[in-house]
Amino acid sequence: MRKCFSLKHLSLIELRVLILSIGSVESRVLEALKLRLPAFLPLEEVTISGNVLKVPEDAYDPIRRQYRSSRMLSMISDYRPPVDDERVLGVTGVDLYAPGLNFVFGEALSFRGPAIISTYRLRPEYYGMPTDEGLFLERVLKEAVHELGHALGLGHCKNHRCVMFFSNSILDTDRKGMQLCGLCHAKVLENLKGGIF
Repeated sequence: MRKCFSLKHLSLIELRVLILSIGSVESRVLEALKLRLPAFLPLEEVTISGNVLKVPEDAYDPIRRQYRSSRMLSMISDYRPPVDDERVLGVTGVDLYAPGLNFVFGEALSFRGPAIISTYRLRPEYYGMPTDEGLFLERVLKEAVHELGHALGLGHCKNHRCVMFFSNSILDTDRKGMQLCGLCHAKVLENLKGGIF
């Protein structure tokens, strides 16, 4: 697999990602992210935290039967305050929502993070389809790259093949690619070279 970014030829700060479980998350999901994220983002190191945070009870909306993603982001920030060269990616198995939306696959705070993704609606079984491990992990990776892209200063992209395209449904996630388009790639490198982080 071709690596999209080369930090070796640029004098950039070394970016790191810490993957943090919120509630029970399968180790194979965390290991897949650790292994594959550096192929799609300018990361020098991806590690998995040994700690598992509890899903915050005050994030739960009993009427919606979902958890508010912004509360999860706040909890991550309280646990691990942002530092210049690190982004924290929370991974949870509960269903997330944001105000004005029926659900979200994830959310992030721009530039410094943190970011969070939910595996809940990424499983083929959720849509009545048979289990497909490859498809599931591909969706997880796309949403992780997407949310970390926000944490690196990117907005949504109009290119439907770019990983930064907004997923209004799982069909959008399946249609879009895994990689940043040329414009988004250039913007991340510009942000990094400009010392925004």
